[in-house]
Amino acid sequence: MRELTDDPICRILEEQYPDMLLDYVLLSDDGAPAGRDGHKAAVLEALKVLDTRERVGNLLRHPPITAEPEKMRCVAESPEALFTCVRAGRAGGEFRISPPPWDMTYWEAFAFQPYPHGYGRKEFEKLNAVLFPEASRSALEIYRWSGDFTNYFDQGNEWWGTMLLSVHDPVLCRYVIIGASLTD
Repeated sequence: MRELTDDPICRILEEQYPDMLLDYVLLSDDGAPAGRDGHKAAVLEALKVLDTRERVGNLLRHPPITAEPEKMRCVAESPEALFTCVRAGRAGGEFRISPPPWDMTYWEAFAFQPYPHGYGRKEFEKLNAVLFPEASRSALEIYRWSGDFTNYFDQGNEWWGTMLLSVHDPVLCRYVIIGASLTD
């Protein structure tokens, strides 16, 4: 497994979504085991990648990222749930606080960050059309991970909430790890 830094999506994220505070890591699925074990390996590799980045979430300086793999838990998520733009009904209105980790959808993490960024439904759909082409969406394998196995979630657990998704696209032979852990 290796980070796909040369993938055009990395440039799109950097150039078209500079204010996006979600963490995206693209990895090849080379040598990854099948199913949950492959997803677990991809998540652990993504945390190593994030540890090398200057900015993680909204922190320009972050502590070294650690993980306890034996504590990792996940639940499967459907492609329909991944791409829905419906709110999960968290309390608090426009700037809602999510109880970590299960109740924050990808859409909510994208659209309702602690600092306004101007990316709405159109940008969400446009980005996901590039990340997850329509032709292979039905083949996606998606897991939502608990927020208690790594200090990556420390900031989000303070206030805003957390989310970590691993998405395997067997057609494109890659994982996309999407993380959210922000605070004010």
